[in-house]
Amino acid sequence: MWLNCGKTNNDPSVIVQNYINCVAEYGLMAALHCTLRSEHTDEFAGAKSHMYGTSTSNQRIESWWSYFQKQRSQFWMDLFSDLRERHLFNGSPAHTKWLQYCFLGILQKELDEYKQYCNTHNIRPVQQSRCPSGKPEAMYHVPHRFDGSNCGFPASAQTLNYITNIMPVPAVAGRDEHENLFEELQRQSGLRAPLQWESAVDNYITLENIAGL
Repeated sequence: MWLNCGKTNNDPSVIVQNYINCVAEYGLMAALHCTLRSEHTDEFAGAKSHMYGTSTSNQRIESWWSYFQKQRSQFWMDLFSDLRERHLFNGSPAHTKWLQYCFLGILQKELDEYKQYCNTHNIRPVQQSRCPSGKPEAMYHVPHRFDGSNCGFPASAQTLNYITNIMPVPAVAGRDEHENLFEELQRQSGLRAPLQWESAVDNYITLENIAGL
């Protein structure tokens, strides 16, 4: 549904905002949380729409994350580790902000491409398996063509607005106060917004040297 690259994974409101944005965009979901299911009357509505369990119990998503790390994220982990070993990144707030400024756009582009690949690649049929086969995006939008059914329930605009209004504002919402400075330094130095990881590294090192960090 979404793969968003952000500035923190320690702020629950960021995850909630991504979740609500996803509901607003797609309208239907297979796994609805209790509040969004409070208006429905089926046997799994309300509190019964959610259950607690360990993440390792969900083997499919755990397998996906393992595959994603091997195919995509391990490269970035190694790259940032290399910057640290070369003493170009020390984990300080200043270095972290520079790193985010130079790399978030590239990382989001990488996630968007991988999301598109996952949603449009063909899942081959497997004997003695109950898993459907076909392209995930097609199976989601027209499940009846793949011997499936739509298990989603509509979330009303009123409920979405209510949750949005009571939800705390993420601590990293909007533009960072340093981004204007970063953009000005980038403009003065004649650097272009990076399109590949190599240019992102070059921009990071150049801007870091200009700032004297």
